[in-house]
Amino acid sequence: MEEGKPTVTLESDARSDWRPRLSALLDDFRRRPRPETSRARFEAAIAWQSELVDHSLAAPGWPEEVGGMALSLEDQLDYYRAITEAGAPKHLCPLSFIVAPTIIVHGTAEQKKRFLEPLLRAEEFWCQGFSEPGAGSDLASLSTRAVRDGDVYRVTGSKIWTTMADHADWIFTLVRTGPPGRSTSGITYLLIPMNSPGIEVRPLRDAAGGHHFAQVFFDDVEVPVENRVGEEGQGWSIMRTSLGHERATAFLADEFRYRSTVDKVFRLAVGQGHAHDPLIRQELATVETGVRQIAANSARALDAVLAGRDPGGVASVNRLVKAEFEQHMHRLALRLTGSAAVLGTRSEGVVEKGRWTYGYLMSRAATIGAGTSEIQRNTIAENVLGLPSHRGEGTRAPAVVPGRPLTPAPEDEANLREALRDILSDRVDTVSLLEGVDSAGEHDAGLWSTLVEFGLPGLSSPEHLGGDGRSLRMLCAAVEEVAFHLAPVALVPTAIALEVLVAAGADKEARRIIGGSPAAFVVPVGDRGWDTADLPVLRDGRLTGRVERVAGAPVAEVLVVLATDDATGEHVLLTVDRTDASVIVQTSLDPTGTVGIVSFEDAAATVLVSGIDADAVLESSFRVAELLVAADAVGVANRALAMAVDWAGRREQFGRPIGSYQAISHRCADMLVAAEGARGLVLAAADRSPQEPEEAAAVHLATAAALRSAVSNAEGCIQIHGGIGFTWEHPAHLLLRRAVADEARIARPEVLRDRAVGEVLARSS
Repeated sequence: MEEGKPTVTLESDARSDWRPRLSALLDDFRRRPRPETSRARFEAAIAWQSELVDHSLAAPGWPEEVGGMALSLEDQLDYYRAITEAGAPKHLCPLSFIVAPTIIVHGTAEQKKRFLEPLLRAEEFWCQGFSEPGAGSDLASLSTRAVRDGDVYRVTGSKIWTTMADHADWIFTLVRTGPPGRSTSGITYLLIPMNSPGIEVRPLRDAAGGHHFAQVFFDDVEVPVENRVGEEGQGWSIMRTSLGHERATAFLADEFRYRSTVDKVFRLAVGQGHAHDPLIRQELATVETGVRQIAANSARALDAVLAGRDPGGVASVNRLVKAEFEQHMHRLALRLTGSAAVLGTRSEGVVEKGRWTYGYLMSRAATIGAGTSEIQRNTIAENVLGLPSHRGEGTRAPAVVPGRPLTPAPEDEANLREALRDILSDRVDTVSLLEGVDSAGEHDAGLWSTLVEFGLPGLSSPEHLGGDGRSLRMLCAAVEEVAFHLAPVALVPTAIALEVLVAAGADKEARRIIGGSPAAFVVPVGDRGWDTADLPVLRDGRLTGRVERVAGAPVAEVLVVLATDDATGEHVLLTVDRTDASVIVQTSLDPTGTVGIVSFEDAAATVLVSGIDADAVLESSFRVAELLVAADAVGVANRALAMAVDWAGRREQFGRPIGSYQAISHRCADMLVAAEGARGLVLAAADRSPQEPEEAAAVHLATAAALRSAVSNAEGCIQIHGGIGFTWEHPAHLLLRRAVADEARIARPEVLRDRAVGEVLARSS
């Protein structure tokens, strides 16, 4: 730190005016010429960090007493969003922000004063000395030793895969001060100057051709005891401050960086002429889903931190999702460059100066660094799901009950879920479902009455109609719980019909449904959703036509119908009395639901809306219909996960629980990632206003992800159960049947993904 530079202080009221001050500084930054060389960009980035410090605009999440802004996490999101949108340079040493929280929490006053401001100004760079040649991701096996000798430790050993080691001024490292062996006790956390005698750095060339990491050798290196963080032997628990911070809050900046990069991939697809290639559009949908899943998971981790809870479960999932997302994104981008992918990063003719080739090669480290994907899956399986240790170290309690939200829901949602859980667990018996599997066209009328008393299906309907006036998110949470228990009631078909009626202003019929009458929306469903090509025809106030595969029709007391007006050719929404329609029960693949053929022969009909008004109702209602079916699929996906984890923890093969075998535990981890990702996407989409420009794409991608997760998890559940899972008496096939039915009753996932890509491309252009 240069002499004469101001010490970082923040006035007590400075937090209230950080927005205009940051805005002014960013406006000034935008007007500056951009550096043309890598050296100039490097120097400008360091200068920018000092500017932030001098303006008391650095470290938005740090406490005030150590030079931070002490912003709330919501404000931190706004801070990082503004920084990213302005294109301001990132701090050149991300590893600094792993060691910094450790020093803030566990460091002495002298250590905080010595290290934090130079770290913020990027005047001193840090590297992390955790991995070792013989340990890798198994940190507990580290063997680098430190022996106390008066006022110093003498350190001997080596670290490997040490990022930025050849540029770093300091290394924060774990050393063994206790007995040798594989134990988390006796590990100590030290801060070591990289210019210490006895340190040798050997750069390692990475797959991209650079020297981003190195092996570091310690040969009797003297480290002052005052450079120890915390107490001797407590380094393992202190280290968790670093990694916990990395997992829990790194998303604050990552979310916007990923969003920006995905936007560039979309522009690359357009620029390379692939915008209309159906295969490329599906790949684009995958990366778009990934970036939204990261954002949804991050938001839920934020909620946990704001409520003072550990976000560990979601953070562990996000770590795996982010690593594999980065690889998929860069693999797609490289593919989009076409034959130019044969060129090196500095070759003439390479696309966009080789950034995608370089990014792809570097992304291979994403699933290796900071713990391989396999280690992350072990962590998810054993620490989050509570499966038996693959090393024979017993079983930990799960972070949450498998199948339940990884982060506690807001209080009102949590209460709703718990109350429904109590009702459904007492009333729904899978044995009875299996015994009555051939009773097509029926549902549990007693359970339906209980759910109506609870407030369904009118949970989110206006209060003046007798509904509860709750949010769409709350209704989705309720639908998820009902599906989790495989409740044999027509909740989703009735809720969809109710949404159409409310949107059409049909108050009388809406009140009837809210009061307990099951309903169905009579409309053909094809791969692209509601099919308006071959509808019943309204002629002189009478309706004629036939619609097959109508969900909920056999038990419906109210029929809401989409038809074509014979006189105008326009769409018309209407209701038909159940006694004026013929319903033929069809055998449903899903025995917990009903389906039937609805026919009208010159039936009396009551017109609700027609023409552009009917089309507007269809558009708004389809959004809700997607999310309700998606919520049902989320419930199925999570029930499949819960059943698979339970069986994996109990069933033994070769003297061990099958859940201790990584082939099983990793599959369970992937099921959790899929189910939790789908839940996050659905709830985030339900929270969006229909007026938001991102809303349509969010709904389509959430629905597609939920449908896919339900089918894949149900299939996985059967596989994990083995032979018993394939028997009729086991309920696993009920999950698969309901998942497949969900996938078929709203729209094909590929179509929804394609629509979402179209929305994103339209926004980009």
